[in-house]
Amino acid sequence: MPHFLARRFCVFFAALGALLAVSPLHAARPVPTPVLLEEDGVLFQQTGAKTFRWKSVLKVYDAALHLGAGESSGRIFADMPTRLHLGYHRAFTAAEIVKGGDALLARNVDAATRAALRERLDLINRTYRDVEAGDSYTLTYVPTRGTTLRLNGASLVIIPGHDFAAAYFRIWLGDDPISPSLRDTLLGR
Repeated sequence: MPHFLARRFCVFFAALGALLAVSPLHAARPVPTPVLLEEDGVLFQQTGAKTFRWKSVLKVYDAALHLGAGESSGRIFADMPTRLHLGYHRAFTAAEIVKGGDALLARNVDAATRAALRERLDLINRTYRDVEAGDSYTLTYVPTRGTTLRLNGASLVIIPGHDFAAAYFRIWLGDDPISPSLRDTLLGR
């Protein structure tokens, strides 16, 4: 084999090895969410679900949006029951989750609103934990109760206020979300 071909094979296999180190083939598969479910005393109905892929290649998480049964996704930021489920395909540290969330909030929520929500944003950011492939986070907003953050079904914190939920869900559902195609699919567009 000519030297230049051997070198290209070495580069190819080194790149493949790096990709496999980041994307293990044995990673646990997140469990899909049902179309109808009950949580916090509310019956939720799924409006959409999709796998979010980084750079359209690497699976990050499976997302599913549920609204209170009978509610319209056209009123997504109204004071109504809303539930977002994220089932992870890979590991992330809490710091990575918080950093990404803060950047997306800055793109979707004005500075004055973020400042007014700062204490509650800091509380949810302190609550996040590292995740492994197969773990899931759920954000469930119920009017008068607030937004409950759950890790693998276990409640971690409840953040009060519709204003918080309306801002925080914009990370995935706002004008400049993590992925416009994910947003549109979740909203059933």
